Amino acid sequence: MSRAVIRRSCVAGVAALSLTLLAACSDSGGSESEGDSGGKTPTLSAADLEKVALKDGDVEGHKVTEPTATVDQKDVEPGSDECAPVAYAMVGSVVDEPSATVQRETAGEIDPAEAAKSGGSSGLDVTRVLLRLSAYDSAAAQSVMKSLNTSAKACADGFKVTVDGTTQDVTKVSTATAPEGADEAIAIDFVSEAEAAKIPMKVVVFRKGSTLGYFTALNLASAATGKDFEFPTEVVEAQVKKLS
Repeated sequence: MSRAVIRRSCVAGVAALSLTLLAACSDSGGSESEGDSGGKTPTLSAADLEKVALKDGDVEGHKVTEPTATVDQKDVEPGSDECAPVAYAMVGSVVDEPSATVQRETAGEIDPAEAAKSGGSSGLDVTRVLLRLSAYDSAAAQSVMKSLNTSAKACADGFKVTVDGTTQDVTKVSTATAPEGADEAIAIDFVSEAEAAKIPMKVVVFRKGSTLGYFTALNLASAATGKDFEFPTEVVEAQVKKLS
């Protein structure tokens, strides 16, 4: 497949994702883990979140940076109220109204030797993750997790979502096994279709006390071929560890 076709597929597939991951393209059962640790836990400030958010060097094999652009909730138009929670999470935004949010982007690092052997094509097989670490009060944090689980079940057959005037058709929503270590976690797999191509995306949301971590993952090679990819659980595990 030519680079132009790959890029066109990628742009079509992630039209509803953050501009950060879009820019990256041009450069180159039940899923829930539950805990009862709801209680009254302190709500972190933006400064507190910055202290515990991932930094470069925290996740082996992944570069951690601050994103240059993201999707704000006000720019997202879910096709229906019941699908709004999963739609917001899929495009790299947040559910409801956190009191504070910090953001990061991670990208799997490419082995130079492997890249040389493959003529550079291995550079496509990079999974990028947009991370939002968001603070809520305890009740609101638990409510968001509940709404995500309800929404994932209700919208299993897909939904439409519009971001900045561009509409994307999501044709399948399914839950997967979520990483462990948090009080609650849900993993959601999405398949969207654009120009007759299927584009897989993956989301993990966890709750640790009253803090939620949102992780939206895209793999450029998968966006071009439609094949599934593995979510980098080590990114989630590293963030949970920093919050513990």
